[in-house]
Amino acid sequence: MRRVAARGVMAAHCGRCTSHCAGLKLLDAKTIIVVAADQGLRRSVAFALEVEGYATQSYDTLRTAEDASRLALCTVLDDDILRSEPQAAAQFLSNRGGRAILLVDGLSALQQRVDYTTLTKPFTGADLLGVINSLVVAAK
Repeated sequence: MRRVAARGVMAAHCGRCTSHCAGLKLLDAKTIIVVAADQGLRRSVAFALEVEGYATQSYDTLRTAEDASRLALCTVLDDDILRSEPQAAAQFLSNRGGRAILLVDGLSALQQRVDYTTLTKPFTGADLLGVINSLVVAAK
């Protein structure tokens, strides 16, 4: 994947298209990646974030989200991905854990690790925004 600057905005180029711009996905410092197998959860999380002024990109697998996650502010990752893509999820969390929010089921919540943040389902939009704001403050 190539990265190009477009008027101060970081852009990711997938490299799979024949035209340079056809595969261009603009990402800025307020883009948040949402990864969840459940389409309803993806839509709900994306909507809550977009209402607050964040841009989002949603994916149903971690493999498809990998490139975009490198450039985004953070990635919200549903814990179902840990079961469906265990190796990819483990590698992702070890590489970009400081910019990852793992959504966990309250009944089977994992012990929180230092390198990523957990948010227990069910959660409110305010809960999610609080976690994201804490990541933004910690990144500064």
